[in-house]
Amino acid sequence: MSRYIEKNKRTKALITEAFINIMSKKTFDTITIGDITAAAKINRGTFYLHYLDKFDLLDKVEQQLFTDIGNHLDELQARYATPATFAKEQELLAASLFRSIATQSPLLKIFLSDHGRAGFHLRFKAAFAEKVQINLSKNDYYQQNLNVPLDYFIAFITSAFLGLIEQWLQNDLDQTPMELTTLYINIIAFIQKKIRPS
Repeated sequence: MSRYIEKNKRTKALITEAFINIMSKKTFDTITIGDITAAAKINRGTFYLHYLDKFDLLDKVEQQLFTDIGNHLDELQARYATPATFAKEQELLAASLFRSIATQSPLLKIFLSDHGRAGFHLRFKAAFAEKVQINLSKNDYYQQNLNVPLDYFIAFITSAFLGLIEQWLQNDLDQTPMELTTLYINIIAFIQKKIRPS
C-alpha cells in the first residue's frame, strides 16, 4: 500500500473518530465542520478532500456500520439452508452476530439516541431487511416452502430481531452475547411451541 493511500486511511480514521466522539456529546444538528476539524486536528481543506459535508461523513459512517453488521448477517443466514441446519447452527451463529452488535454498541447507542440524525432507526431497519431479502432469495428451501408473503415475513424477522437488539442496548448490554443468544433461542422456541397445532 502506498504512503498516500495509507495517509488517507489514517486521516479518515482521525476524522471519523473525532466525529463519533463529538456525537456522543452533541446532537448531529448542532455539530459544525469546525468542531470536527478542531477535534481531529486537521484543517477544513483536509476535511473537504475526503467528505462533501457532515451529512456525507455521517452517511459513510452509517454505511460502514451496516456493512459490518451485514457481513455477519450474511454468514448467519447462509448457514440456515434448512430447518435441520437452523436448529443445529443457530446458537453459534446468533452468538457471532450478537458479539458483532456488542462491538458496535457504542456507535449504535449514539445513532439510536437523540444525538443521531433523524431516521436512523428506519435506515438501519431498511438495511437489515435488504440483507434478509437478498439472502432468502438465494435460499431454495425458503423459496419453495415459505407459505406467507415474503414482505410480511421479512418485516416480522427484521422488527423482532432489531427490537431485541434495541432493548439490549437500552439495557446497557446487561446480557452477554451468549446469554442474549439463549434468550433469543428461548423466545423462538416459545413462539414455535405456542403456534404448533395441538
